[in-house]
Amino acid sequence: MGELTNKLKARARRTYIPMIIASAICLIAGLALLGSAAATRMNQFKELSDYTQDQLETGNYYKLTDYNYIFDYFAEDGDGKYFLVLRPSDNQWMGLYMKGSAMKTAEQIIEENDKYLREETDYLSESTVSVKGRLRSMGSEENRFFREYLETAGFSSAQIDNQADFRTLDTSETDTGMLIAGIVLTAIGMIWLFWNLKNFVGNGYVQKVEAKIAERGMNPEQVAAALGSANSFKNVDLTPSFAVTHGMAAELIPYDELVWVYKQVHTTVHKLYGLIPTGKTVVHKAMLVDRAHQTHEVSCKNEAESDQIIQYISGYAPYLVAGYSDEIARTAQTDFAQIVQYVDRQRGGEV
Repeated sequence: MGELTNKLKARARRTYIPMIIASAICLIAGLALLGSAAATRMNQFKELSDYTQDQLETGNYYKLTDYNYIFDYFAEDGDGKYFLVLRPSDNQWMGLYMKGSAMKTAEQIIEENDKYLREETDYLSESTVSVKGRLRSMGSEENRFFREYLETAGFSSAQIDNQADFRTLDTSETDTGMLIAGIVLTAIGMIWLFWNLKNFVGNGYVQKVEAKIAERGMNPEQVAAALGSANSFKNVDLTPSFAVTHGMAAELIPYDELVWVYKQVHTTVHKLYGLIPTGKTVVHKAMLVDRAHQTHEVSCKNEAESDQIIQYISGYAPYLVAGYSDEIARTAQTDFAQIVQYVDRQRGGEV
């Protein structure tokens, strides 16, 4: 089957080379994320309170350990709150976003620190939080709420410029997400790349064709010769007696095993926020239904190509049911044997 295998593998390059490249990119992206996560962990999250504004790098990961310089929150969303905190290393006000149990502890710290500010106690809260996250610039809305809070608290513009750092330690952005994404992408990339190479370099792509040839007692050289003069489309080669479809694997389908061929057009309308139409995607397929009620889908470039495929097959196999109607679809669903019997009668009882 050397000549036939070579022909099919030449066809396979159209499918597998882009997929091998895509799986390699997926693997590289996963390894890059793992490398970044590892570098962050090796850095062991620098203590944010040990650095001044000029020393802190936006985008890096930091931690706050046994921290209690939390005095209020200036904004909240559905998940957490944006807290106003003081950085003791340089007496700069900044943001700290927290949610979950840490947020509850922070609210307790605020209550206890309020007593200190009202001089009811002479010490800050004895409660603390230990958190880690990524230091990022405040978003426009977050920035506005932060500034408005400071202005309401009596800070002048000059004081805000000198004592406010418009950055937030976001505890929802940790290296854990990056680590998980890296592991997932790396695993998918490795499995996908191995699977693609196994099928492309080995015989995985042609196994179904070889099995069908053996089952039907066909001559591999004759099959190869027929493919040499086949009417080729994007994902299928058509000969006068069989089709070879090309997808994740090649598949040989003799026309005498088919009973129904039709085209399918599927339109997907894309909407912004589920309301505003932004475009649509139209997918064209030629559907080949065999005697075992298995449907072989052939992706087509356009409707004209699907029409040509259906016309070509039905031209060499005029006994098939060609075209789609609701009545045929209902019969195929409720009494498929009736369609098979109809095709057999059309062929003169041959199976």
